[in-house]
Amino acid sequence: MAIRSLVALAENLSLGMRHSASAAASSICQRRFISTSPVLDHSIRDIHRTGIKIASTEIAASEGTTGAAETWISVDTSKLDRFLPTPEIFKQKFNGIAYEELPIVYIKATKNNTLIQVTDHKFNVITYTSCRLEGFKNARKKTNIAGQTTGVAAGQRLVRRGIRSVRVVVKGIGPGRMTAVKGLTVSGVNVISITDHTLINELGPRPRKIRRI
Repeated sequence: MAIRSLVALAENLSLGMRHSASAAASSICQRRFISTSPVLDHSIRDIHRTGIKIASTEIAASEGTTGAAETWISVDTSKLDRFLPTPEIFKQKFNGIAYEELPIVYIKATKNNTLIQVTDHKFNVITYTSCRLEGFKNARKKTNIAGQTTGVAAGQRLVRRGIRSVRVVVKGIGPGRMTAVKGLTVSGVNVISITDHTLINELGPRPRKIRRI
Protein backbone atom coordinates (compact mmCIF):
# COMPACT_ATOMS: atom_id res chain seq x y z
CA MET A 1 0.00 0.00 0.00
CA ALA A 2 2.81 2.37 0.85
CA ILE A 3 4.46 1.77 -2.52
CA ARG A 4 1.19 2.43 -4.40
CA SER A 5 0.61 5.67 -2.53
CA LEU A 6 4.15 6.85 -3.34
CA VAL A 7 3.67 6.04 -7.04
CA ALA A 8 0.33 7.92 -7.13
CA LEU A 9 1.91 10.92 -5.40
CA ALA A 10 4.77 10.97 -7.93
CA GLU A 11 2.31 10.84 -10.86
CA ASN A 12 0.30 13.74 -9.40
CA LEU A 13 3.50 15.79 -8.98
CA SER A 14 4.59 15.12 -12.58
CA LEU A 15 1.16 16.09 -13.93
CA GLY A 16 1.20 19.30 -11.90
CA MET A 17 4.67 20.20 -13.17
CA ARG A 18 3.61 19.56 -16.78
CA HIS A 19 0.50 21.73 -16.36
CA SER A 20 2.48 24.60 -14.82
CA ALA A 21 5.15 24.38 -17.56
CA SER A 22 2.53 24.46 -20.34
CA ALA A 23 0.79 27.44 -18.70
CA ALA A 24 4.07 29.32 -18.41
CA ALA A 25 4.95 28.58 -22.02
CA SER A 26 1.56 29.77 -23.23
CA SER A 27 1.86 32.99 -21.22
CA ILE A 28 5.35 33.60 -22.66
CA CYS A 29 4.08 33.05 -26.18
CA GLN A 30 1.21 35.40 -25.60
CA ARG A 31 3.49 38.09 -24.20
CA ARG A 32 6.06 37.62 -26.95
CA PHE A 33 3.98 37.34 -30.11
CA ILE A 34 0.92 39.46 -29.35
CA SER A 35 1.72 43.16 -29.77
CA THR A 36 -0.13 46.32 -30.75
CA SER A 37 1.06 49.11 -33.04
CA PRO A 38 0.06 52.81 -32.85
CA VAL A 39 -2.14 54.33 -35.53
CA LEU A 40 -0.12 55.99 -38.29
CA ASP A 41 -0.85 59.67 -38.95
CA HIS A 42 -0.09 59.48 -42.68
CA SER A 43 -0.54 56.67 -45.15
CA ILE A 44 2.28 55.24 -47.25
CA ARG A 45 0.70 56.67 -50.39
CA ASP A 46 0.83 60.20 -48.96
CA ILE A 47 4.52 59.80 -48.12
CA HIS A 48 5.23 58.47 -51.62
CA ARG A 49 3.34 61.38 -53.16
CA THR A 50 4.94 64.21 -51.16
CA GLY A 51 8.38 62.72 -50.55
CA ILE A 52 10.27 62.23 -47.32
CA LYS A 53 10.56 65.40 -45.30
CA ILE A 54 13.74 65.85 -43.29
CA ALA A 55 13.19 68.06 -40.27
CA SER A 56 15.78 70.81 -40.11
CA THR A 57 17.33 71.98 -36.90
CA GLU A 58 16.10 75.17 -35.37
CA ILE A 59 18.06 78.26 -36.36
CA ALA A 60 18.36 81.13 -33.98
CA ALA A 61 16.55 84.28 -35.02
CA SER A 62 19.56 86.49 -34.38
CA GLU A 63 23.16 85.39 -34.75
CA GLY A 64 26.07 86.81 -32.80
CA THR A 65 26.75 87.17 -29.12
CA THR A 66 24.28 85.79 -26.63
CA GLY A 67 21.66 88.29 -25.65
CA ALA A 68 22.13 90.58 -28.65
CA ALA A 69 18.89 92.29 -29.61
CA GLU A 70 17.61 92.61 -33.16
CA THR A 71 17.99 96.10 -34.60
CA TRP A 72 17.13 97.79 -37.88
CA ILE A 73 20.07 99.01 -39.99
CA SER A 74 19.51 102.13 -42.06
CA VAL A 75 20.89 102.05 -45.61
CA ASP A 76 21.64 105.21 -47.56
CA THR A 77 20.01 104.91 -51.00
CA SER A 78 20.37 108.55 -52.04
CA LYS A 79 23.39 107.78 -54.26
CA LEU A 80 21.91 104.61 -55.73
CA ASP A 81 20.42 106.32 -58.78
CA ARG A 82 23.81 107.25 -60.19
CA PHE A 83 24.66 103.56 -60.64
CA LEU A 84 21.53 102.86 -62.69
CA PRO A 85 21.59 103.34 -66.49
CA THR A 86 20.08 106.50 -67.95
CA PRO A 87 19.06 107.46 -71.52
CA GLU A 88 22.21 109.58 -71.78
CA ILE A 89 24.43 106.52 -71.48
CA PHE A 90 23.43 105.39 -74.99
CA LYS A 91 25.06 108.55 -76.37
CA GLN A 92 28.32 108.18 -74.45
CA LYS A 93 31.51 106.88 -76.03
CA PHE A 94 33.91 104.43 -74.40
CA ASN A 95 37.41 104.35 -75.93
CA GLY A 96 36.00 106.17 -78.94
CA ILE A 97 33.15 103.66 -79.46
CA ALA A 98 29.48 104.50 -78.85
CA TYR A 99 27.63 102.43 -76.26
CA GLU A 100 25.27 100.99 -78.86
CA GLU A 101 28.20 99.82 -80.99
CA LEU A 102 30.12 98.03 -78.23
CA PRO A 103 30.70 94.27 -78.62
CA ILE A 104 28.36 92.09 -76.56
CA VAL A 105 29.56 89.15 -74.45
CA TYR A 106 26.81 86.56 -73.89
CA ILE A 107 27.44 84.34 -70.85
CA LYS A 108 25.17 81.32 -70.44
CA ALA A 109 25.71 79.73 -67.02
CA THR A 110 24.04 76.33 -66.93
CA LYS A 111 24.12 73.80 -64.13
CA ASN A 112 26.97 71.79 -65.66
CA ASN A 113 28.79 74.22 -67.97
CA THR A 114 29.52 77.88 -68.76
CA LEU A 115 29.25 79.09 -72.37
CA ILE A 116 30.64 82.43 -73.59
CA GLN A 117 29.93 83.91 -77.02
CA VAL A 118 31.07 87.36 -78.21
CA THR A 119 29.32 89.24 -81.02
CA ASP A 120 29.49 92.75 -82.42
CA HIS A 121 26.60 95.22 -82.36
CA LYS A 122 25.27 93.64 -85.59
CA PHE A 123 25.25 90.17 -83.95
CA ASN A 124 28.13 88.78 -86.00
CA VAL A 125 30.02 86.16 -83.98
CA ILE A 126 33.56 87.18 -83.00
CA THR A 127 34.63 84.28 -80.78
CA TYR A 128 33.20 81.44 -78.73
CA THR A 129 34.48 79.32 -75.85
CA SER A 130 33.25 77.12 -73.02
CA CYS A 131 34.56 75.22 -70.03
CA ARG A 132 34.89 72.06 -72.13
CA LEU A 133 36.95 73.83 -74.79
CA GLU A 134 39.28 75.14 -72.08
CA GLY A 135 40.13 71.61 -70.91
CA PHE A 136 37.64 70.95 -68.10
CA LYS A 137 35.88 67.58 -68.26
CA ASN A 138 32.95 65.91 -66.54
CA ALA A 139 32.18 67.33 -63.08
CA ARG A 140 34.97 69.91 -63.23
CA LYS A 141 33.02 71.91 -65.81
CA LYS A 142 30.51 73.06 -63.19
CA THR A 143 33.02 74.65 -60.81
CA ASN A 144 33.69 78.33 -60.15
CA ILE A 145 37.31 77.98 -61.25
CA ALA A 146 36.20 76.60 -64.63
CA GLY A 147 33.91 79.59 -65.16
CA GLN A 148 36.62 82.09 -64.27
CA THR A 149 39.18 80.35 -66.50
CA THR A 150 36.71 80.45 -69.39
CA GLY A 151 36.17 84.17 -68.80
CA VAL A 152 39.93 84.82 -68.78
CA ALA A 153 40.35 82.88 -72.03
CA ALA A 154 37.54 84.83 -73.72
CA GLY A 155 39.02 88.11 -72.47
CA GLN A 156 42.47 87.27 -73.82
CA ARG A 157 41.00 86.51 -77.24
CA LEU A 158 39.26 89.91 -77.21
CA VAL A 159 42.45 91.71 -76.18
CA ARG A 160 44.36 90.06 -79.04
CA ARG A 161 41.71 91.42 -81.42
CA GLY A 162 42.02 94.92 -79.97
CA ILE A 163 38.69 94.91 -78.10
CA ARG A 164 38.97 96.55 -74.67
CA SER A 165 35.38 97.59 -73.79
CA VAL A 166 32.36 95.28 -73.92
CA ARG A 167 28.81 94.86 -72.71
CA VAL A 168 27.93 91.68 -70.82
CA VAL A 169 24.62 89.79 -70.95
CA VAL A 170 24.25 87.02 -68.36
CA LYS A 171 21.71 84.22 -68.61
CA GLY A 172 21.21 81.37 -66.14
CA ILE A 173 22.02 80.76 -62.49
CA GLY A 174 24.92 78.33 -62.82
CA PRO A 175 28.10 78.37 -60.70
CA GLY A 176 30.10 80.21 -63.39
CA ARG A 177 27.66 83.10 -63.55
CA MET A 178 29.72 85.96 -62.09
CA THR A 179 33.13 84.27 -62.03
CA ALA A 180 33.15 84.46 -65.84
CA VAL A 181 32.61 88.23 -65.61
CA LYS A 182 35.44 88.42 -63.11
CA GLY A 183 37.66 86.51 -65.55
CA LEU A 184 36.90 89.07 -68.25
CA THR A 185 37.99 91.94 -66.01
CA VAL A 186 41.13 90.08 -64.90
CA SER A 187 42.23 89.67 -68.53
CA GLY A 188 42.11 93.45 -69.05
CA VAL A 189 38.67 93.92 -70.62
CA ASN A 190 36.60 96.88 -69.39
CA VAL A 191 33.03 95.75 -68.62
CA ILE A 192 30.73 98.72 -69.27
CA SER A 193 27.40 97.16 -68.26
CA ILE A 194 25.99 93.85 -67.03
CA THR A 195 22.49 92.81 -68.12
CA ASP A 196 20.63 89.83 -66.66
CA HIS A 197 18.42 87.98 -69.15
CA THR A 198 17.59 84.98 -66.96
CA LEU A 199 14.10 83.68 -67.69
CA ILE A 200 11.53 83.46 -64.90
CA ASN A 201 8.84 80.84 -65.50
CA GLU A 202 5.32 81.82 -64.52
CA LEU A 203 2.79 79.01 -64.81
CA GLY A 204 5.30 77.12 -66.91
CA PRO A 205 5.72 73.38 -67.37
CA ARG A 206 5.38 70.89 -64.56
CA PRO A 207 8.50 70.87 -62.32
CA ARG A 208 10.68 67.83 -61.86
CA LYS A 209 9.76 65.23 -59.27
CA ILE A 210 11.30 65.32 -55.80
CA ARG A 211 14.69 63.64 -55.62
CA ARG A 212 14.56 60.46 -53.52
CA ILE A 213 17.60 59.87 -51.32
